[in-house]
Amino acid sequence: MNLQCIADKMSIFFNQYNYLTHTRGNTLFLLKCIFLKYLVNNHHIDFIQYEKELKKNFTFDCFIDLWQGKAIEKIFWEEEDQDLEPLGNLIWEWICDFVTAAPSFEGENPRIIGDLYEESMMLNHKKNHGVFYTPENLADYMASKALGKCEVDEKYKKIRIFDPACGSGSLLNAVYDRMFEIYGENMCDEEKEILHRLLLEKILVGVDRDSVACLVTRLILVLKGNTYVRPLGIQCGDILTEELIIEKSVDIIIGNPPYVGHKEIDSAYMKKLKNRYPLVYQDKGDLSYCFINRGWELLKQDGILIHITSRYFLEAYYGKPLRNFIKSAFEIEEIVDFNGIRIIPGVGIDPAIIKLIKNEKTEKNCEISIKRFLIKNHKSDTYSHLINSLDERNKLEEKPFESYFVSQNSLSDDLWRLYSPITKAIIEKIEKKTPFTLDNIVHSFQGIITGNDKAFIFDNNDENLNNFEESHLKPWIKNKDVRTFTIAEPQKKILYTNEIDAIESDSVVLKHLGKYREKLEKRRECQNGKLPWYFLQWGRDPSHFERKKIIYPYKATKNRFAIDDKKSYFSADVYGLILKPRLYHKVTEELLVVLLNSRLYNYYFKSFAKKLGDKLYEYYPNTLLKLRIPDLDEESTRLFNRFYDKIIKINLLENELNRLEILNTVDQWLYQYFELTETEIEEIEKEG
Repeated sequence: MNLQCIADKMSIFFNQYNYLTHTRGNTLFLLKCIFLKYLVNNHHIDFIQYEKELKKNFTFDCFIDLWQGKAIEKIFWEEEDQDLEPLGNLIWEWICDFVTAAPSFEGENPRIIGDLYEESMMLNHKKNHGVFYTPENLADYMASKALGKCEVDEKYKKIRIFDPACGSGSLLNAVYDRMFEIYGENMCDEEKEILHRLLLEKILVGVDRDSVACLVTRLILVLKGNTYVRPLGIQCGDILTEELIIEKSVDIIIGNPPYVGHKEIDSAYMKKLKNRYPLVYQDKGDLSYCFINRGWELLKQDGILIHITSRYFLEAYYGKPLRNFIKSAFEIEEIVDFNGIRIIPGVGIDPAIIKLIKNEKTEKNCEISIKRFLIKNHKSDTYSHLINSLDERNKLEEKPFESYFVSQNSLSDDLWRLYSPITKAIIEKIEKKTPFTLDNIVHSFQGIITGNDKAFIFDNNDENLNNFEESHLKPWIKNKDVRTFTIAEPQKKILYTNEIDAIESDSVVLKHLGKYREKLEKRRECQNGKLPWYFLQWGRDPSHFERKKIIYPYKATKNRFAIDDKKSYFSADVYGLILKPRLYHKVTEELLVVLLNSRLYNYYFKSFAKKLGDKLYEYYPNTLLKLRIPDLDEESTRLFNRFYDKIIKINLLENELNRLEILNTVDQWLYQYFELTETEIEEIEKEG
């Protein structure tokens, strides 16, 4: 089915007609058109016979009445007054064309209604509310994992399956299909109708805050059968704050909860959630964390929870409370880590699937099945293939993911290291011979936030620089300027005003910043009186910038550490490291930079770093400073210092081959020091 063709027709409606001016009304009108088209195309309604009646009473309930040949007992959808305005001839002509013209919905899975809803009517809403719906084959996979290898018996009649943020019903639709695949294959038509009624009235339960999304879910489920059955389990509300479902009453939870960070959540609602879910939702946690806590409350003992969610909780600093909760409240059966492959179209979130079993026992010594996708240059047109590869029925010769087991007891609350056996062996060898963490050796600090770059940042060739005192101007670098071992020559300067006691004493700075004063005064720290209006928003400690330091970018595809001894200042997308005095005599900046830029430490850091997309990593200090560092003797330290000097000289001469030769020597020294095997070395070098 070409969804785009139908979406284009609906777009023409929006562009040509002003039938309903409010967005919700437009959405409901088009949903009626889609619902009617499905009924007509699948021969449930004779469009020609009932055309006059349909034009006169263009409502969901009218369509269902005509389908059933009688009035339904309870109202399906309460129409608002503005939705009942008479249809003009031009609008009706468009409806007739839309309903009767190709492409036809005959024989299509009713989920097409949800697909169209998402394709053409939900773009802005999805982005604004962190709502992204589940692709068909991903929903099918999750349904198969949720239901597992169910035996064909009578137990299914008492089961309850719940989607806590059901959206347009893709997951419940997949569960419905899976249930029929398991139980309906050998049923007669009458038994299938009984199963259909059972699913809609008792088994399938869904909640969503969006009433229109709930309507779409109801429409999809209604159309799964040949006769109308009211889907009693779908209701509008907030499962996180409302008591809509009885606790410990659900057997299976299958969900794709919204991914919403703390910056996008209303402060009052956030406070309510922090009070309601203190075990998992703290500081800068994600809204999706609350859904796992809530799921545990609703599940029966030994109940199953399967979510597709952001993989960030595996490593994120603010995911620590959630990791602790999952470990103590559940047995973790499976984690599918897409490893930065953003398989949901148009979504800037790195997904993972997690399957949990509610288990209140203290000891959780189970083995977790890990499926971790290999890092390659996957293109979006191959994502469907990647998802399909998870289906155990597909006997692929070469799968695009690693498959192995990890003990639940081995998972730390600090972060979950889902190591393959060979990676585990490498990391154990490194950490066996590294008594320090980087945190023991250095202080970390973030770069400056100006609060208004236009007011404080200048190009080097800007004539205005001549007007300022030299002491107020500092060399300024950004993320892109930090390379492996070297730093690009700064092309900008920052006007560092945090050392000016009284702005009135410097008329030049006052005149310049006066042009931006209104905007500068609106910065939060100025409004609450913590900063004078002319200060940088977060100027940090200038002594950190004025000394020798290691700097590195906050986000990068590989380790990029360099020594700065030119008193450069830098933006917040760059971090700095300063040696702690008590260890300064033994560890040097040169040693650390050579070590951190090595292939081995690039591999080591990426083994537990937070991923951002296919190749990008987050170098957040809370994670980076967990790297363990060897206690090298003085001779080895001098050797690394010489390595550094040679690399820097070669960088200046731009002799890349000689530079690579020295870097290879460093790598070989480290491989030997940590007693790595040839197989382990191949694994490290394969990752680049």
